[in-house]
Amino acid sequence: MKKLSLIFFLIPALSLFSQNLDSLFNDFLRIEGLPHYVKGQVVTSVGAPIKCGFGTINNVKLNFNNFKPEQQKFISSVLQRFVTDTSIVSPSGKFRIHYDLRKHYDAAKHDSADNRPMYDINELSKAADSSYNFEVNIMGFPPPPKDGNAGGDDKYDIYIQNLAGGLYGYTETDRQITDSTYTAFTVIDNDFGAGYYTHRIDAARVTVAHEFHHAIQVGNYIFRMTDQFYYELTSTSMEEFVYDSINDYYNYLGYYFSSPNKAFSSNDGYDLAIWNIFLKDRFGFGIIKRAWELMPAERALQAVAGSIQDAGSNFKIEFNTFGLWTYLTGHRSVPGKYFKEASSYPLINPLMNTQFNRPTTTLTVTSEAVSNNFLVLSNSTSAPADTLVALISNCDISGGLSVPAKNNAFTFTLSSQPFSDARKVLDGYYTKLDAVNSFVFSQSNIFNNIPIAEGQIISDNIDYAFPQPFRYSSQQTLFFPVFISSDGTAELYVYDINMKLVYSGQKRIVAADKVVVPWDGIDSDGKKLGTGVYIYITKSGDKIKKGKFVIYND
Repeated sequence: MKKLSLIFFLIPALSLFSQNLDSLFNDFLRIEGLPHYVKGQVVTSVGAPIKCGFGTINNVKLNFNNFKPEQQKFISSVLQRFVTDTSIVSPSGKFRIHYDLRKHYDAAKHDSADNRPMYDINELSKAADSSYNFEVNIMGFPPPPKDGNAGGDDKYDIYIQNLAGGLYGYTETDRQITDSTYTAFTVIDNDFGAGYYTHRIDAARVTVAHEFHHAIQVGNYIFRMTDQFYYELTSTSMEEFVYDSINDYYNYLGYYFSSPNKAFSSNDGYDLAIWNIFLKDRFGFGIIKRAWELMPAERALQAVAGSIQDAGSNFKIEFNTFGLWTYLTGHRSVPGKYFKEASSYPLINPLMNTQFNRPTTTLTVTSEAVSNNFLVLSNSTSAPADTLVALISNCDISGGLSVPAKNNAFTFTLSSQPFSDARKVLDGYYTKLDAVNSFVFSQSNIFNNIPIAEGQIISDNIDYAFPQPFRYSSQQTLFFPVFISSDGTAELYVYDINMKLVYSGQKRIVAADKVVVPWDGIDSDGKKLGTGVYIYITKSGDKIKKGKFVIYND
């Protein structure tokens, strides 16, 4: 049963983009287990199950004033905190879990509601504490803000209810703290029986881990519906981080693996938990927290790119490397490399699977912003047939912020012999990527399921150092050209005109419109160099670039 009062905050309504108000209202009804609403008529409820109601519930609240009066009346009667007959406090004292020991009459549904939990409530309370310990104490996220006495005290509130349509749970914003942050409470299903991928207490465990991070997100950083995919991506990854052995997230991977060429931000996020798993394996948990620290000032894709740059790499390298990892799954997985659980993941669905008609095959592709495009070309002239996979990553973050995402066309050419501006991949395999905005793309290749040069990533290259001349008085960083390497690093050597080595070191590659390594102009002794001409050499793998540059020590 629910309380009779509800306060909606006066928040500027957000654009619903692909959802109109009626479809949003229909999703809300599905979450509440009520009949479907179409143009004033009630029809049979339809649609795919919604794992988490976070986006729908809070989008309804944000847009409350835009609904029709009869819809507002209904929403007000349904969407509010619950009243239960029992509650317990978790062992840590940080959570209050509300549940029923008997059935109650539900006035909204005109039925007797059985919300009694069908799993061990004490195990659930331990799961809540485990989620707090991992996400706050281990990963370093701040806990959700206190809600005053809402729910009876200032502990974080979890309500157990009989949810509909395979809905695992949701986190609902409550009291507004700042322009973009809120207190919150969580609602989870009472049985996780038929209609769920994972059941009973294991489903409850991962749901608490998932929803608790939503409370962290909206309580400490920002609540922004235009980046809903990233909220769900992060929360779904928390399920795996807190409860590695349960793996409910496996059930959603097929949606991404079937369409990796779809714009990253157009996914629902449940299918992208592997992105955070990938970043954690590459850089550690800190990079995930850093992205959320950047979220209040930047859109999700920008925050992700910024966190990667702060970790010493760049988005073009990491997004293409992520694509490589997603290809090496299932029977193609390599024990001890790439995703730890790769053998349990589905196989990627390539954008194109075609014959390599020697001597030259050219493919033209329209690519969505921030997507991975797998082009599979089979060479049947060899015995057995060889297969080259060109992984073309569209890393257009700016275009990925558009709704719908911006498209970028490119042409990929594979030849059995050298040609103008082609790059040699292997003997008998030469490739070229042409695009108007070529700087947003990166490329790596896989031959017979083995990454070439460990997935060496190809991006735009230059052959000069800049700025020139470099002046200590007005400039802070010199940039040197380099080939992109699989680990995102290169060696830099600087010599004076007499070929005396004045600096050497390993540097992180930066790839945006130019592929370079940065240097602050300080030699190996920690000193500035004198005015003069110097020679640089950059080495990534077995690829070398070299040239001259000028320094003015003014």
